Amino acid sequence: MPTVLQVLGTVAVWVGLFKFNDWLFGYMGLSLVISWVFVPAAVRLLSVMLFGMRGALGLWIGALLTNHAFATPWQSIAVACLSSGGPVAAMYIGRRWLQLPASLQGLTPGKLFQLSVLAAACNAVPHNIFFWIVDLMPDPLMGIGPMFIGDLFGILLVLYTLRALISVGDQIAARRQA
Repeated sequence: MPTVLQVLGTVAVWVGLFKFNDWLFGYMGLSLVISWVFVPAAVRLLSVMLFGMRGALGLWIGALLTNHAFATPWQSIAVACLSSGGPVAAMYIGRRWLQLPASLQGLTPGKLFQLSVLAAACNAVPHNIFFWIVDLMPDPLMGIGPMFIGDLFGILLVLYTLRALISVGDQIAARRQA
């Protein structure tokens, strides 16, 4: 797939899922910047897993397009950097400490769960420290738990939905061949 399609595809999926998540779960948010269910968190992880730094660039652009809660451009840029940097850090740490494979091949459900937890942590901690620094949170610890849970739940919701769809597709293909 051409580089530009990887970047623009990531942007499109991020923005689309961000708007869908806001429509479906917006009422469940702890604040404007923290949701108890955040489906786009899966885009962070999957885009970097599939496209590497091109996926991270797409996330950065997508985050800039969806950052409406911030008063200044530099805050939006900082949040875009955190949104795209978190999954890059999670993949780096995952490959080093969890001995994750460099590709998706051989990635077991257990390792995928560990990577999901790591990705949620690599997002929730730096974001909430930043929100505290810019006075969006009175305490940096206040939002870490809810954001971590929202990201992890969103990631797992998407991954298990994709897994179920792939399984159904495999069953349909097997029936056609039989």
